[in-house]
Amino acid sequence: MEYFAKSDIGNHREQNEDFYFADEKAGLFIVADGMGGHKAGEVASKIAVDGFAEYFLDFVKKNPLVTSEEKLRLSSHENGASVAYGHIKSVLVDAFKYANTKVFERANADEDCSGMGTTLTVCYTGQPIGETVFFAHIGDSRAYFLRGRDLKLITEDHTLVGELFKKGVITYDEMFDHPLRNYLNDVVGTDSEITPDIISLGIRPGDLIILCSDGLNSMLRDHAIFSIASKYKNPLKVTEELIKKAKSAGGLDNVTVIAIKL
Repeated sequence: MEYFAKSDIGNHREQNEDFYFADEKAGLFIVADGMGGHKAGEVASKIAVDGFAEYFLDFVKKNPLVTSEEKLRLSSHENGASVAYGHIKSVLVDAFKYANTKVFERANADEDCSGMGTTLTVCYTGQPIGETVFFAHIGDSRAYFLRGRDLKLITEDHTLVGELFKKGVITYDEMFDHPLRNYLNDVVGTDSEITPDIISLGIRPGDLIILCSDGLNSMLRDHAIFSIASKYKNPLKVTEELIKKAKSAGGLDNVTVIAIKL
């Protein structure tokens, strides 16, 4: 596996409210896009990413996500995802709740951070079970998956326009100019309880995963993201070209990209 990660302030923002984490050895990759008052967004995204990584990596260090007994059963007849999915999902959800609590408590304790929140999109490749990776997600940061000539959006945008598009009320192109396109239905840190989406995905050698904040996909259509990812393939080049293209298209927001080649 190889990866490259980068965050850029964009062309119009005064500070970067995105934050990311990338640890190839642990197989943990995270992108967060904060929101709130003056500089509160960058506080929220950092607290959430740090909190998730702290909880998840500490748990993995002390407790194997897949036991030797499960591995033995897998090798004989059972699919890895079906055996270990419940355990991994539970740890991902618990780490999300821990991160949410950290942001929520800071928002309620610090007047300058009142109302702050953040998206949080996680990819875990550390203990591939049956050649499966796992995603956990809240908000409108995204995870894409490229295999050959097929680019898929793995995550679902928790936004008003995302809901309207899913229901067929608006078209894909109308999402980009909708007056309520920045309205988030679900984020980390604004409520005491959250329920993240958990997704598992079968992988093959050569597959490419892209995590990004909406500073990328709000500037570029999916076909443009596919064009760059399929042309360059190398994670460093893919990341740099995607950010460059987003900025040349306007760069209205901070843009963060992590490209992971499996």
